[in-house]
Amino acid sequence: MVEVDGAVIEEAVHEGESMTMRDLIELIERSHDEQAGIDRATLAAYAEELAAQRDYAFDAEGFLSAVDEKRTDTETWVGLDRLYDLGDGQVSLYPARWHEELGGSTDVAAYLRYVTEEAPQFIEDEGRGGASFGIPEDTLMGIIATVGRVDRQQAQAAIEAAREDGEVVEDVDQHPQAGVYLAEQVDEGGG
Repeated sequence: MVEVDGAVIEEAVHEGESMTMRDLIELIERSHDEQAGIDRATLAAYAEELAAQRDYAFDAEGFLSAVDEKRTDTETWVGLDRLYDLGDGQVSLYPARWHEELGGSTDVAAYLRYVTEEAPQFIEDEGRGGASFGIPEDTLMGIIATVGRVDRQQAQAAIEAAREDGEVVEDVDQHPQAGVYLAEQVDEGGG
């Protein structure tokens, strides 16, 4: 039987309708970090628990149907609107190859290098392909937490350590989600 994390339910209910399907799946996936991805039974358990919440309208059947519709078995990035099949019934917000190459790691430079070289479409999909540069810190933290299977505080600490070590830099704009990128990319369009 799947153990549902009450903190995930609480956050989803608190966020209400502003929480997207992608945000909910990220919360669930991060909460179950024993292995890459999450299985349908886990998603179904969360859907049932959310549907049972008082004063919270959640369509469990619609959610699970949407999960099934968004699944793809491609191993590379094809878009934010997809869920990636990892095999063995596991699904993730990130492709299997990301988990194979980076899974369990908190090496910030490796994540940035990999996404920049292997999945530039991801950066465009995140809306960072224009004037700004790099990956928004919150997005990078989410990737490291999910693929690295660590909590967000550990992911944030890894980013801060990489920044202090001079491996990564942050966009000079004062936006709270300024792009994080490799220090070696400074002359390529960042800072």
